[in-house]
Amino acid sequence: MRFTSIAAAALAVVPSALAANFAVNVGQGNTFAFSPTSITGAVAGDTITFTFMSRNHSATTTTFTTPCPPPDGGVAGGFDTGFHSATGTDQPQAVVTLTSADTHWVACRQAAGGHCRMGMTFAVNPTASQTYAQFLANARAS
Repeated sequence: MRFTSIAAAALAVVPSALAANFAVNVGQGNTFAFSPTSITGAVAGDTITFTFMSRNHSATTTTFTTPCPPPDGGVAGGFDTGFHSATGTDQPQAVVTLTSADTHWVACRQAAGGHCRMGMTFAVNPTASQTYAQFLANARAS
């Protein structure tokens, strides 16, 4: 009996122990950019820690074809960190837990999409048919 409860407790921790965290800097060096610009291999349960390093930005799920401006609150199944202002040494963080391995197209919704049009974009699991490069081009052209 004791072995069963110990094994069950150990298995309960396995998913969180296997989850990956992806670190993404937002506005590093006072730029309008996410760094890195994309991540691959993210699955349900993984987290993304957005560290806001300058100005006032968001990380908001948007669409591949019409990225700018991202909708307030993001899109269904996506996420929106809300706005985070980094001033001086204050570098706020927002942690997002992915609920699937789906592709997410992300942009800053600041300045009515102005930051997005400047290329402030990010992708989770881009595909061969919908690449980050094309998403960035869509944002700049919007």
